[in-house]
Amino acid sequence: MVGAFSSEDVWRPVCSAQYPCVYNLRHIDPTVSCRRLYGIASTAASKLRLEKSAKPHLPLNDLLFVVTADTGESSTLLALSKPCNELQVDPSGIFKFSADIDFEFSLEKEAIRDIKVTWNVVLKGWKAIFNMMESCSGKASFVPEAEDLFSKEVPLPGCCSEMVTASSLVAETKMGFCGENCIGDEDVKDDGKFRRGKLSLAIMNTKHWRYLSMDDALRHLQHFLLPCHA
Repeated sequence: MVGAFSSEDVWRPVCSAQYPCVYNLRHIDPTVSCRRLYGIASTAASKLRLEKSAKPHLPLNDLLFVVTADTGESSTLLALSKPCNELQVDPSGIFKFSADIDFEFSLEKEAIRDIKVTWNVVLKGWKAIFNMMESCSGKASFVPEAEDLFSKEVPLPGCCSEMVTASSLVAETKMGFCGENCIGDEDVKDDGKFRRGKLSLAIMNTKHWRYLSMDDALRHLQHFLLPCHA
């Protein structure tokens, strides 16, 4: 009975059906049995499933978001430093956060024509820093409450960067400006000045065109923020 289960006639169709790419390796070394190839492929697939389903070791509450925005004149428009638990978290379970912002002084349209945004993720206690977005340039629209998008490719972990040169993950920052006189939904006259706004932070998967889930984002960030991917 044991000999029957080790027969190539049994393992050949099983291996070729489930792992055709691995099965084709027989052409390189015909002495390797299909049973052996199936075992290797099955073990690798199990490890991959385990890695993808493993919960991240990086707690969300250990993260601090530091966002700065400068105008084309190099004057500071925004300097925000907030723990994640003080931001508005998207209720759908994706890695997306928002916050209401008040600017230090009233801004006229010309002052926000060109903006550069930087977004850093800091591990609690300033133990590590990951640069999500560095001096990303963009032009603000001149429509009150419009959202201006800044995006930049998120770096790959060091273990992968030599094998893959491009990441499908993109850091996304949105800034919405509100007229100085606007309060709620009241219909007020636009005086062309901005004092308040809305900030939104997220990671987009451009391969599937969807926002990254909370667990997927934390798994990615822990490569950069935790020692030895702990």
